[in-house]
Parts: sequence; C-alpha cells; structure tokens
Amino acid sequence: VIDADLTGKEVIELNLADLEKTVLEYSEESIIGDIKDLVCTDNGGYIIASTTANSHRLMQFDRDGRYIRDIGHQGRGPGEFLNIRSIFMLGDTLNVGSFQGFNHILHRYIITPDGYTVIPSSESGDLRHGIIDITATSDIPNRYIVKHIWNGTPGWSTPLYGIYDRDWNVVDTSEVKYPAGGYSTAFPFSHVDGSIYMAFIGSDTIYRTDGERIVPAIIYDLGRSDLPADIKYNFANRFEYNRSHPDDSTHLFHMCSMISKDKVYAGMSTTNTMLLMVNDMRSGKSTFYRIMGENGEIADLLYMFCTPEGKPCGIFMPSDVSEQNPAVYDLSSL
Repeated sequence: VIDADLTGKEVIELNLADLEKTVLEYSEESIIGDIKDLVCTDNGGYIIASTTANSHRLMQFDRDGRYIRDIGHQGRGPGEFLNIRSIFMLGDTLNVGSFQGFNHILHRYIITPDGYTVIPSSESGDLRHGIIDITATSDIPNRYIVKHIWNGTPGWSTPLYGIYDRDWNVVDTSEVKYPAGGYSTAFPFSHVDGSIYMAFIGSDTIYRTDGERIVPAIIYDLGRSDLPADIKYNFANRFEYNRSHPDDSTHLFHMCSMISKDKVYAGMSTTNTMLLMVNDMRSGKSTFYRIMGENGEIADLLYMFCTPEGKPCGIFMPSDVSEQNPAVYDLSSL
C-alpha cells in the first residue's frame, strides 16, 4: 500500500530545464501526434506509435532524437496497418497490435540497422473480448498479456486483464469489475524483473503478472485526497464536479502509472493540473511534483517508460507550444 494522499505534503515545482533531455527532431515529415506506445531499440533509439486524427504512424528516432524513418504505413496491404493500439519488441521483431472490434492482428517487422523487413502477421482468431493493449516479453516466454475492452452491456462480464498463450488459449483472467468501465491509459505496461504491471485510469489498484496468474500488487491510499465514489466512478458527475470546482487542487484522480525497480511514478490529476507522484518503495516516501516547461508554463505529460537499462524517462510537451516535438527527459534524479 502506497501513501498517495496529498494532504499535508508540499508540491515541488520542477522545471524541465533542470533535467537531462533528448529533443525529438521536429520537421515536416516527423511531427509527432498523440503517443500511443513506445519501444526502445537496441542502439538506444525509440520507435513511437503516433496518431493524429485518423492517421497512424510508426516513427523511428535514433538515440540523439534524430528522425530516421517511418516503419510501414497505414493501409490494407501486406505490412500495412489500419490502426495502432500497442507495440512491443520480441528479439529483433517489432510487433504492432492493430485491433478492429474483435479482430486482433499483430503486424510484424524485423528491425535491422539499415531499416526493416515485413514478415507475415499473426491473427488471434475469435476471442470473446476485445483488446485495448497487448504486450509480450522474452522474460515471460510464450505469453501475451492484454488489457481488455470493457463491454458495458448488463449481464456481460468482461475481465480487465487477460493472459493468453501464443495460440490464444486463456491462461488466466482478472474478472475484477471496475465501476467506471475500465478507461484505457496511454501507459499500458511496465516490465520489471520478470513481472508485468498493469494499470487502468481511475483504478487505485495496480496488478502484476508473472505470466501465470494476475494478482493485485500495489494499492494507492489516496486518503483525504480521494474523490467521493459518486464522483470518482461516474464520468458525468466527475465532469460536472470539475466544471464547478475549477480551482480544486486537493482531490486526486489516478491517471497513469509506471513501475520501475524501486520506484513508482504516477500521474495524479486535480481539476486544474497534473501532478507527478514519485514513491520510493524502499523508504515508503511519496513526493509530489508539478512539472513546468522550460518556458515556465505547465508541461503536458505524454508518456512514461523505462529504458532497457532501467532508467525512468518521461516525454513532456509545454502546453503552449505547437511547432515542436516533445522531448524525452531523464527522471532518475527524482
């Protein structure tokens, strides 16, 4: 159980100028939209799944942030994708989850120093539940870990999470019902020491799996900072509350989480800002930060991830800047 109560704690203003960063190149051909997912390449670069309106792209950058190329493109032909929900690496193969309703396709590309090669895709067949996000890792062989789409139909039980073997047979599911319906989050999974951690927006419980069972792992104790249940788990009520309490900076709503080897990084929103909570699991201490852009304005948190070496990183964009790409910031000093 992690102390996530803001009551009595100082919010530290942190300017991104004080963190080491890698700027992602901005040009006419390398404009990044919403970040759906990200993987690190063997040479320290990044492959980013980016969406803008109905456009979906796989964009590759080197370790210095220079744009290299797009991988594949949107379409219906071989090696093309209609949308992108998740990406993950298995060895030298990039797997791209493209889901339409209950049709689940993993497009696959072998990544080489000089480019990529398209190899045959894989389809899941007729699954009972739709998928929001999917991942796999060599640490947990022969398994797919997924977050399911909440159905919302009375009498229809939808698991939040599922484990499948590579033939799409069910290994385990989490039948925990989330009252708000299981909102998706832009930071789908964290990989730590042979475990995968999973979180949904609004849920205060982080789940863990070793590929065989799904179990609760971390619970956020929001204490007096928690929203009342009739607001927290009802989108319409929460929207109305936020509109009528624009200056409320005391109640928190869990937006996203990333787990590293010894710390938890959680995006906690108030009605007027996003705070980054960092919990040191060794000491139990939680610290709250308000992230400010280098221009002095509040920065938007777009994504968090850990590098293969375990370095925690955040991708931020100053809220009033449009003609530039975001930058990758090193969070290990927090």
